[in-house]
Amino acid sequence: MTATVCEQIAADALRRAILDLSSPGSWRGIARGLAWRLVSTGERDPRSIEVVADNAERALGSFIEDALWTLEQTVLDSFQGFLELRPGDEPGALAAARLDAEEESVPLVVAACERALHSIRGTSDRAA
Repeated sequence: MTATVCEQIAADALRRAILDLSSPGSWRGIARGLAWRLVSTGERDPRSIEVVADNAERALGSFIEDALWTLEQTVLDSFQGFLELRPGDEPGALAAARLDAEEESVPLVVAACERALHSIRGTSDRAA
């Protein structure tokens, strides 16, 4: 498996997970939703929503990058593990890698959101 194929499988799975979680929005919409959670619970002044949202976008973007790297490792491990069990079955290995990427992507995005929320709780105290 080439690095490009691995990256593409991981990126596609993360993109679908983000779309599923933000439907019909984007990862930036998810970040703004995190900021709104802080404002709506009274943890932040509503007038600071833009600063909090900007911090959330930066944090979530970074954690999504981390999730992508983790997912790429999952894809490689799955592909190689399948080929160890069924040598030469590259189509099967690719299918297994895609399936594992799909299964792992949503929990990784959810974890990235939680990490971003935790992060902006701290940075927003200083920024807002």
